[in-house]
Amino acid sequence: MAYMAFAKQQAGERTKMGTDTDRKDFFYYLLNAKDPETGRGFTTPELWGEANLLIIAGSDTTSTALAAAFFYLVHNPEKLEKLSKEIRNTFTDVEEIHSSPTLNGCSYLRAVVDESMRLSPPVGGILPREVLFGGIDIDGHHIPEGTVVGTPHYALHHNPAYFPKPFEFIPERWIVDSLPQFNKGSVELAQSAFCPFSVGPRGCIGKGVAYVELMTSLARVVFLYDMRKVAGMTVGEGRPDGEEGRRRPEEYQLKDSFTSMKDGPYVEFRERA
Repeated sequence: MAYMAFAKQQAGERTKMGTDTDRKDFFYYLLNAKDPETGRGFTTPELWGEANLLIIAGSDTTSTALAAAFFYLVHNPEKLEKLSKEIRNTFTDVEEIHSSPTLNGCSYLRAVVDESMRLSPPVGGILPREVLFGGIDIDGHHIPEGTVVGTPHYALHHNPAYFPKPFEFIPERWIVDSLPQFNKGSVELAQSAFCPFSVGPRGCIGKGVAYVELMTSLARVVFLYDMRKVAGMTVGEGRPDGEEGRRRPEEYQLKDSFTSMKDGPYVEFRERA
C-alpha cells in the first residue's frame, strides 16, 4: 500500500507538468494518448495504474537481475574470472563502457546476464492469461473459458528438457561451441524456452533498455573492481534445513510477489590495481 501511494503521488506530480515540456518520458505519451473511437484519454485512476506498473517494472526487475548476477559470479569464481578477462581485454577505460556494438559484442557478458535471469527470473511466477470463449485445449486437456492459465517462468527455466543441469550456473550454455555439449541446436533450444521478459505482443516494452542497463552496469563494476563473497555470510543462499526447493546453497533465493523479493548477496569489492 505504501508503494501504491508513492506511485499515485508520482503520477499526480507528473500529470501537473502536462505535455508542454521537452521531457518526452512515458507519461508524455500517456497524457497525449487518445482512444481513436471515442477521443477520450486515460482517466486519472488509469494513469495511477500505469505509474504503479512502470515504476516497479523499470527498476525492481533490473535490480533483481543484477543482484542475481553478482550472487552467481561470486559463488562461481572461475566464471567471474572469465568475465573479468573478457571485459578488461575489451576496454581500456571505464568511460568506453556504454551502449555500443563493442559492448554488445561481449558474448560472455550477455551470457552471464541471461544465465542469471534464467536461474533467478525477476518475474518468477505466471503472467496470467484468461481463456476466452469456447475454451482451449492445452497438452491434451480441455481448459474451460474463464480459467486463468500460465506457466511460471521459474518452472520453465529449470526444465531439464531445455536446460541440462538446470540448477547449475553455466553461462556457456548460451554460446555456440563454447563447450563440446553446447552446439547450435542446444543453444536454439534453450533460447526457445527463455522468457524472462515474456514473449509476443504483451512482452516487456523495456527489454532493450533493461539489457543496456544490465550489461553496462555489470561491465563497469567488473572493469573497476575485483569482488568476492563475504566470508561467513549466507544471506541469499538456500539452507539444507530449508523447505522443499530451498535447500541449495548455490541458488539465489527469491520470493514471488509478482516481481521478486530478495535479500543479499553480500559482496566485498576491492578497487582494481
